[in-house]
Amino acid sequence: MTLTILLAVTLLQGCFFTGKEAVNGGLRHEINEQKDVVYSFGTGPLNLDRLDDFMERKKGSQRIILYTVEGDPIFTEVRYRDNKLVVAYDSTEDAFGPKDTGTYTCRALEKSKGSTALKYTLTGCEGEYPEAALLWINYELSEQDDFGFVLKYGVNRKNEINTLKGKLVKDLQDGTTAEAAEFRLPQAKLQSIYRELVLAGYEQDKTLTEACNIKPAVSYELLVQMNGSERKFAWSECDQSADGKGMTVLAQHMISEVQEGEFYQALPETKGYYK
Repeated sequence: MTLTILLAVTLLQGCFFTGKEAVNGGLRHEINEQKDVVYSFGTGPLNLDRLDDFMERKKGSQRIILYTVEGDPIFTEVRYRDNKLVVAYDSTEDAFGPKDTGTYTCRALEKSKGSTALKYTLTGCEGEYPEAALLWINYELSEQDDFGFVLKYGVNRKNEINTLKGKLVKDLQDGTTAEAAEFRLPQAKLQSIYRELVLAGYEQDKTLTEACNIKPAVSYELLVQMNGSERKFAWSECDQSADGKGMTVLAQHMISEVQEGEFYQALPETKGYYK
């Protein structure tokens, strides 16, 4: 899968950060996958929520690390100082690009979440370019060769959304199910679901559990196929880990997009309930 992230490396002169962050005039190169915002081609974004938290706090600092296609990290750190943002960059480990370090100042960091891209843009920057792309994530579905998924969910996973086989099954909760004929999702719905998959980092390894002490319990099983490869996940509503919660939010988004559509709306009402 090809995702496009543009990380601004604006070559402006200035003083470098000092202290424990500084290494040979640039930024420290140890990567903390718990605290740093990280993007690697092939695995998607990690810890995007930390960048959102940083924007909301309007204090402190946040590092963003972009791995190039070749696997080399480019480091950027943004820090609030005197109601402005000081941006430090370090590309000295990029074997195929300019090996530079430097800092520049901007007035604000803005976020824009569109249907095909998520953009974090620095604005009011000094120098020749008033705006700089801090982190842009492209999730344009039309750029992919193929995409499909199967989501089974509910008690005993009797509900099924299957775009690979054009299958939609609803658990009527009375021992029977109903199935929609010739099910398909509009492109806009597929685009929305693909966006949330990318932002959830579905290509990353997830630590999930199906164990649950609730009876009856809701559980999930998700298969995603993309460009000839596939990813599989299984978990239950009892999984309250960060990965478990994130995957449940993702599944609920997928379910909501389908339940709003005409195929699901045409299915019979639920007849019973689990107890």
